[in-house]
Amino acid sequence: MKKSILLILILMTLIACNKLYKTDNENQFSNWQLIFKNDKNGNSIFGEKEKLINAVRNGNSIRVGWSSQRINDTTKSVEHFAAAKFLTISNGKEVFAQIDPIIGQRPDLDSDTLSINFRESFRWSILVGTNGFSDRLNIDTFKDSVVSHLNRVTEVSWFVEYRNNSKSH
Repeated sequence: MKKSILLILILMTLIACNKLYKTDNENQFSNWQLIFKNDKNGNSIFGEKEKLINAVRNGNSIRVGWSSQRINDTTKSVEHFAAAKFLTISNGKEVFAQIDPIIGQRPDLDSDTLSINFRESFRWSILVGTNGFSDRLNIDTFKDSVVSHLNRVTEVSWFVEYRNNSKSH
């Protein structure tokens, strides 16, 4: 009888610990969701900009994605995704996101085996907005100088990270 009670107590403890462990681990998982996408003119393609603004104000992590393709061969393209490291809400209606500077890359999109190489003397960063605005800054790291500064319009996808226990969806 004592062994049965002890065995039941051990099993109950293991089940309780397993439940607690699962709950703690589930809270560690995140859920990235596309919440807004703007075209080059700042028009909404997907989602609601207000939800993005609320997510920024609530301190959610944001990622941005954008792409480019060759003008003379639109089958050649690249897509970029990066964490937004600095966010600005302007006049309560537009969001701007800046990414950390990265080491430049040179994709080889023409070979049978696609590849990408670092450009060791080149770093760049981009600032993108929900209104289609983007500003790219290219830096020559050997000369420590700005090589180019390019404003253009850009279609941007905006992703928000929600925690499983988040109530801000």
